[in-house]
Amino acid sequence: MPPFATRLADGWNAAQSNLPLALVPLVTALLDTNKVGKVLANGGMHFGLQFGLPAGVVDLWQFVSVPNGGATVDPGVGGVGTGVGLLLLPIALAVQAALSAGYFGSVRDALRAGSYDFSSNARRYFLPFLLYALVPVLLSLPLAFVATTGASRSFFVLFLVLILAIPVVTYLFYATPYLVVLRETDLLSAARGSYALAIAGGPYLTFALNFAAFVLASSLLATAVVVNLGAAGVVLGALAAAPVGLAANAMTMRFVADVDPRSPPLGTWGDEDGGNEEAAEDDETAEDDGAGPGAGPYSGNERRP
Repeated sequence: MPPFATRLADGWNAAQSNLPLALVPLVTALLDTNKVGKVLANGGMHFGLQFGLPAGVVDLWQFVSVPNGGATVDPGVGGVGTGVGLLLLPIALAVQAALSAGYFGSVRDALRAGSYDFSSNARRYFLPFLLYALVPVLLSLPLAFVATTGASRSFFVLFLVLILAIPVVTYLFYATPYLVVLRETDLLSAARGSYALAIAGGPYLTFALNFAAFVLASSLLATAVVVNLGAAGVVLGALAAAPVGLAANAMTMRFVADVDPRSPPLGTWGDEDGGNEEAAEDDETAEDDGAGPGAGPYSGNERRP
């Protein structure tokens, strides 16, 4: 298993070769009216830390702590902000599902074959990603119900439970969207596969801890710039974070393919000197099997000599 820094560099190379896909994390960041509104409503200086795992499209808000009382824990599963009206909720979920389905399927194809069909992937995986987008909304309904009843004590207890549960649930299921497209399976089967990997720990746990540390280290500067610059910070931050988010998702896609025995391989990893003969033979086999140039050991579209 390569170190996290090597995986991150590999994901960045893949992102540079497939920059049009960065439009998805750019769009999802700007469409999150809840977080954008909180940034624009901020009246003073704000600093914070953010935690998160790549359980969805990694965009600007994965790295920014919005002004809601300090450091936050972001499950990274998308969801719809409270600023979206109830009548617009089905439309918002459908848009999120279509973007995520096309995005994750295309990231897989880019790594495997060097090309992708975004619209075809959006249609093919729309249903499981629609259900995936719906889950956090359903889980938040009890909190919303308690809030409307005015039971402040019950609201606080339920809120505290959710805050403690979100990191655990996210860890258990952050591989779910990747397994949907890698295994080409339904959401429940993918969630079971993610749970099995999480319980086994090992590389799955190590990757999660490294990714969380990466987000934490990036969030202090990202939060200070984005929140304190207001509208300009949101636009600049969304543009800067989009390729980083794509790199993070590409890195995670290849990692999940590496650790999941039921997923097709997305290339092999050579040694520090540029790969051994076995890796080279595997790469040639990948080409013969139609894996294309995306199956290389170090980048999404080029194989290292």
